[in-house]
Amino acid sequence: MPRHIAITKQLVVNLLSLLLFAGLGFGQSAKINVTANTSRERETKARLEHLIESYNLDKYTFTHDVVIEERTINHAFPVLTLNVRFANSSDELLSSYLHEQLHWYLREHPVQMQDAIAQLRRVYPRVPVGGTEGAETLYSTYGHLIDCYLEIQADRKLIGEQRTMAVIQDKGHYTWIYKTDLEDEARIAAIVKGERLELN
Repeated sequence: MPRHIAITKQLVVNLLSLLLFAGLGFGQSAKINVTANTSRERETKARLEHLIESYNLDKYTFTHDVVIEERTINHAFPVLTLNVRFANSSDELLSSYLHEQLHWYLREHPVQMQDAIAQLRRVYPRVPVGGTEGAETLYSTYGHLIDCYLEIQADRKLIGEQRTMAVIQDKGHYTWIYKTDLEDEARIAAIVKGERLELN
């Protein structure tokens, strides 16, 4: 192939790649809807859109449909839904968004999750359920040890150690879970790694 044709082909490939990248910017990774279109819902939506545009969240995105609902508890299923509590706090909103996205990730690995939870049951035979310390069921408390661990790791990579600690310290729920993830991090990390549940 003549050299000038090869160079032209490479230029076309580079141009197409650039156009594709520009068209698929970070902000295109979620479709965010509001439920009642209140000012707080719109503020939360705008802040979340800005966060998605500002950070490369591709590796943490497992569902593209998001709902902002003012009077709800954050949940992952059937649609990732966030309340408006963190309309004015980027770090806490980002962490909440990652937390719910990670539930979708873990749902894709049911066998590894069951094995990890079986190990956690042996390590922590008594765990809190409900209230501010635990999750709504025994199984969910164990599952959240993994989800919250992964959330902490993601937060650290995106916003750094100091801001992550500020976010975790402000959590008003799952307090035993987050505390255990931090105090016993090496042991939980070994279980997560052993079951290949880490995000690489």
